[in-house]
Amino acid sequence: MSCSKLELERFFAELSPRLETARSLEQELDRQLARRFSVFRYLRTDEMGLSRMIADLLDPHGDHGQGPAFLRCFTERLGFAKGANLAQAKVWTERQTDNGRFDIVVEFNGECCLAIENKSNFADDQSGQVEGYLKWLKRNYPEHILVYLHPDASGPSEASIAPETIAEMKAMKPRRLVIMPCGSSETPDDQFDDLRLPFSLADWLADCRRECDVDRLRWYLREAETHCERSYGGNTVTTRDSAVADFVLKDKSNVATALAVHDAWPGIAEEIKRQFLELIYERLTLPADFGKRQYVRAARAGAQNLNYIRIQRPNWSPSGVDDVENCTSVRMEEQWRRGGPNWAIGVRSPLDAEVSADEQERRRKLHKELEHFGKGNQRWAYLEWAEGKHTNWDRLVPEMYEELKVDGGDGGATIAAYFVRKFKEIASQTIPIIDRIYGS
Repeated sequence: MSCSKLELERFFAELSPRLETARSLEQELDRQLARRFSVFRYLRTDEMGLSRMIADLLDPHGDHGQGPAFLRCFTERLGFAKGANLAQAKVWTERQTDNGRFDIVVEFNGECCLAIENKSNFADDQSGQVEGYLKWLKRNYPEHILVYLHPDASGPSEASIAPETIAEMKAMKPRRLVIMPCGSSETPDDQFDDLRLPFSLADWLADCRRECDVDRLRWYLREAETHCERSYGGNTVTTRDSAVADFVLKDKSNVATALAVHDAWPGIAEEIKRQFLELIYERLTLPADFGKRQYVRAARAGAQNLNYIRIQRPNWSPSGVDDVENCTSVRMEEQWRRGGPNWAIGVRSPLDAEVSADEQERRRKLHKELEHFGKGNQRWAYLEWAEGKHTNWDRLVPEMYEELKVDGGDGGATIAAYFVRKFKEIASQTIPIIDRIYGS
């Protein structure tokens, strides 16, 4: 779709004041209603934090004081534990099994078990993980169900569960394995279709809120519900979105121009993001005591999950040389998460299958040493995600462009400053630990 320069200029000249009006209206609504405020931004919302919240609500003896009401909402949705004494249910987090740890376990009368595997942070499955969990549940409980909680209801990986086991689970009545989304995001069309639940974690939180008569607890449940919808795929139409749609649909020429802008936008956005990643890399000056042997690389943006900034020493590699793939590193890496490109920042190390037995042992020590900072996953010994408005660079392109224009990002570079500060904080905390294990 081609448009003349005059048509493009007219399009933006007429749309810009409408957007400014919509922006002013949004600011006033935010002032009066604080629409974007969420207490969960200030709480621990990683996998461990979410597991504890879910477990506390499911616990009939929990501090919420509502007895088994919230647990009943969950089991009735599942059609599970019918006739069980919910008031006597026992709840654990991080319960150890012979092949791993369940994130959440609810046991009824010693013979019935509801287990939840929480993948809300998109963590990778370990080899044979879900397969092993199902076998353990079958050995220990006549009646059981495993809920696989995932942001967009993706199923376990091929390494985690065998195809024949999936077929067996789909044929079973009642279900022994189900997949539950965190929010209302669209789900993939694949072999797990028959195992997906028709409700989400956010839907259950809404049920809990309706069952509760305590104002302060209802407020908390509403915040948790909203957090799940916003963080895991719920669509929020803003005042500015509506203003743009109204203007574009005003006449045919506006639609044609909008389509031309749409077609050109991906390339424009990628170039801005590429330049911005380079800006962050340039600003990432490291303290002198880190030493000159540090290896730093800034990859150019343009390919999903391949954009990164990394710091490593040669001896952090199993072979003692610059090994790009199999080297432990402090890294900031773009990953697809919660419906958009997010940034993972932490300590990344090779998988066991990729390295020698000696390197596997060092890797296990590293994961153990970094546990007190927070939870990682199979690939990351320690992992933090960008927070707040920094989670999705697609949304930040206009602000990044503005920072690039201001003396190359000096002075008012608040987005760049956020990532530089976060990267350096994590590096300063973790590099001494990595050195202790690998030697400096």
